[in-house]
Amino acid sequence: MHDERDELAWYKLTSTWIDVDVLGWELEGGKRDCHEQFSDIPERDLLLAKRWANKVIGQRRTWRLVVERGFEHYEAGHRYS
Repeated sequence: MHDERDELAWYKLTSTWIDVDVLGWELEGGKRDCHEQFSDIPERDLLLAKRWANKVIGQRRTWRLVVERGFEHYEAGHRYS
C-alpha cells in the first residue's frame, strides 16, 4: 500500500565527520542513518551517498543542494509538511 506521507517526508543528507577520524554521510529525516565515505572522488562519493540514502529511505528521491550559513547539504521532500 502506498503511503502519501512517504512522498512528503523531508530528508537531509550531509557530508560530515561520523567519528573522530572518519568522514562519511549522515541521513536525517523520516529515517536516520550514517555511513562512511564511499569514495575519495567527491563526485562519485556524492552519487553513491544519494543512492545509499534512497535505499535507506526505500524509494528514489530528488536531492537538491542547499547552502545554509556557508555549509552545504542535500535535501529531499518537503521540509514543512
